[in-house]
Amino acid sequence: MIDVETELAFPGAETAHAALSAHAKSHDIPPEIDDPGHLAFSFQGNRLEFLTVPGRMRIRLSAVSPNTLYFLKEAVAHHLEEADPEAARKLRWPGDEGADSHRTPPNFRLLTVLERSRPVEGMTRLHLAGEDLEPLTRDGIHVKLMLPADRTRSPVWPGVAANGATRWPKGPDRLHVRYFTLLGLDAEAGRVAIDFVDHPDGQISDWARAARSGDQIGIMGPGGGLPPATDRPLILMGDATALPALLRILEGLPASAEGCVIAPLRPDDAGYLPASPLETLLLGPEGFAASAAGHFAEALAARPEARVWVGAEHALVHEARRITAALPPERKEIGTYWRRGRRGDARRDDHDD
Repeated sequence: MIDVETELAFPGAETAHAALSAHAKSHDIPPEIDDPGHLAFSFQGNRLEFLTVPGRMRIRLSAVSPNTLYFLKEAVAHHLEEADPEAARKLRWPGDEGADSHRTPPNFRLLTVLERSRPVEGMTRLHLAGEDLEPLTRDGIHVKLMLPADRTRSPVWPGVAANGATRWPKGPDRLHVRYFTLLGLDAEAGRVAIDFVDHPDGQISDWARAARSGDQIGIMGPGGGLPPATDRPLILMGDATALPALLRILEGLPASAEGCVIAPLRPDDAGYLPASPLETLLLGPEGFAASAAGHFAEALAARPEARVWVGAEHALVHEARRITAALPPERKEIGTYWRRGRRGDARRDDHDD
């Protein structure tokens, strides 16, 4: 474990404590400790603690990897900024005194395109190469991909602010950043694949469809999205944007797993998802949005003890949250992958709001 802590003067410490607790609970992240002056969270072997007294706050982090430690520092800076921008600017971590905008984040790396294919209609697969990919084998299955928003400009990659947060280029150097799922990762060979669903006017999906051998893209991560535990039956549902995540989950299931997966694939494209012990319900891309919630509710009614996982457009996620409102937070992972009519922004981890 990597343990660090810091303390700062914070006039609004008690108010920030309450805001952090409420925000976490609204995202189905129950605090492990939520007492006056002490707020703590544990997840995936990591721990984050806020200890407050009038006018001061002490923050303790325990992380399983340098990647996760950076993620925790960034999360702390982001949420403190919402409560008190001045306190967030004064935040400092031991050992980070030399951090500045010219140093890229420790979980940043470049990937180079090797080849391009079309695994199913409406999707591009890029096979990519990179150095030091071993850290991508843990901490999650998703990464942030980034390209210059103005494709005529040479990329200016993110830096690190003095408070531990990512410093993103602005103005004409602004980056276009989105979340994607890693596939076929072979760290020893330095290779990985990523699937891109076609989106009208999608900057990264447009880039992927035209990518050539030697083109490069920046990534940060991984972060989040560990496959669900299989101690209970599973109900998995994802729209086209979540198909790569479903692929990753299914390929890692043990033979003893039970449950079902609901996906927007035509029968001819069923081979995109690997064989698994789960029942597979293919609704087809045309009727998925209209019928998926009903099938999901039926699946949960048939397996009320199940653990659920959902990744989809905001409207379907809203329905899934309504259907699973009675489930305890530890039995559901439900995330918004995109919103119709709205451009997302993975520079801030607000894709699940």
